[in-house]
Amino acid sequence: MFDAIGYFLSALRLAREPGMRRWVILPLAFNILLFGVLYWLAGSALGGWIAALGVGWQLDGSLAFLNSAISAGLWLLQALAWLGLLMLFASTFTIAVQLIAAPFMGLLAEQVDRRVSGTPLAEETIPAMILRTFRRELVKTWDWLWRTVLVAIVVLIIWLIPVVNLAAPVVWFMWSGWLLGMQYIDYGADTRQVPFRSMKAAAGRRPLLVLAFGCMVLGVTMVPLVNLVVMPVAVIAGVMIWHQSLKQHIREAL
Repeated sequence: MFDAIGYFLSALRLAREPGMRRWVILPLAFNILLFGVLYWLAGSALGGWIAALGVGWQLDGSLAFLNSAISAGLWLLQALAWLGLLMLFASTFTIAVQLIAAPFMGLLAEQVDRRVSGTPLAEETIPAMILRTFRRELVKTWDWLWRTVLVAIVVLIIWLIPVVNLAAPVVWFMWSGWLLGMQYIDYGADTRQVPFRSMKAAAGRRPLLVLAFGCMVLGVTMVPLVNLVVMPVAVIAGVMIWHQSLKQHIREAL
């Protein structure tokens, strides 16, 4: 756990260095722009639907005095809807954006790799890197999706058993943390074009580090809006963990 915290703090320091800031700002700006657009579209649609509920409901006669209260209630309902959407988007955005933002994170990972390893990368055009990164995300998504379904079934069974069901949220949190840890560490492996299968085998040699790192990042991403900022920092930390703690296990893992 302390190793994971150390890597995360080191990543924060590296992210603030002048030469790294622009590469951190790029995915950060993309995240904020995408978040803002999706939030505005969803909020506008939901707000319009709520506003439509009040059309034709104006009261006449002795009950007309209630119209102002109805209007205030609809306004309050719209405000609560916007707030609810904000909480929903803030808590799920990190997971949803992983595939879309992969090329931006790949560019950041390359810059971190050069700083951490001090060795040159294989020559590759930006379009080729974007395509390779996107394909890798599809492979990872499929590899983890079916396993996640199995874990979800196990968690559901545990949830139905009295007393034992207290462990269900813990199991799900740890599984999610493990996936998130490998997700960010894989940026370092992918930058060096290490096969995904080899990365998983190497990660299995340091499971506690991967799990602690992933659970820590998961905990931070559960804080609304903070999750927009933590993604680039987690990429930096993941690349550092790969180079300093995991890549030496590739040969023995094969």
